[in-house]
Amino acid sequence: MLADEALRSVEDIVKRLGDEKIIGSYYLEFNRRLEVLRLVEKYCEPGATLLDLGAQSFIISCALKRMGYNVIAIDAEPEPYLSIAESCGVDVVKCDLRGMS
Repeated sequence: MLADEALRSVEDIVKRLGDEKIIGSYYLEFNRRLEVLRLVEKYCEPGATLLDLGAQSFIISCALKRMGYNVIAIDAEPEPYLSIAESCGVDVVKCDLRGMS
């Protein structure tokens, strides 16, 4: 699945499982997320394992999963939107990287 198709395919999940904040973010940051996905599509081999750091809304994580990548999403507080990640089959690791050195 191409980047734009993958990102658009996540819209229904975000509407169904997200709150107003994440739904608004989906539209507000659509172009930025699409650019990230296009860069991944250009530089990463299909089927590669990717880490999505600071992934809380899991929108990019879900789109990457739909593009055929193995995705591990890492976030300090994944709980508010964990259902979005789970609905896409994204593996989530709770970890606060700010305190690590």
